[in-house]
Amino acid sequence: MRAMDAEEPIAAEVGGADGVESAPGSVGGEGGGRGGRSGAGSGADPQVGADPRAGTDLRAAGLKAMREALPGVFPEGDDLDLRDGRLGEELVEIGLTSVWGALWAREGLSRRDRSLVTLGILIALGAETELRTHVRIARTNGLTEDEIAEVIYHATGYAGFPAATAARNAAREALAD
Repeated sequence: MRAMDAEEPIAAEVGGADGVESAPGSVGGEGGGRGGRSGAGSGADPQVGADPRAGTDLRAAGLKAMREALPGVFPEGDDLDLRDGRLGEELVEIGLTSVWGALWAREGLSRRDRSLVTLGILIALGAETELRTHVRIARTNGLTEDEIAEVIYHATGYAGFPAATAARNAAREALAD
């Protein structure tokens, strides 16, 4: 399946993929180019690593959380293949289970609160590409433009003026789309 073309920059920012493709049998199939992973081709689920908690349940929870955060970007279905055939192609799958499945799908903080925390961290890290995506996610999670601006202003005192200025510019770009 192919994600909506207009949203490909968001898909790329979320995980670094150039697009979101699905190859028949790539998820739950025979190895599918996963290389080096034990169990490939033996009938074992290639999504399950050494940690049994990192299996398809976290992947399913991650897909659900990611689709809710970025509506319309990722097509429905469990057979979504986020790999792009290039160096580091499993990074998106790792993020899907470890960040979206294990963190964003957790109870304890609302999605809105997680967006506030994430914006602050990304501003402090100077992670402008990810910040652009998370500004959009923050809007989906109920933050207003004024609240996003307040996060940026607040970050000035802790992350510095240059980081806040870069964050403001990234947020402006994200909200202009």
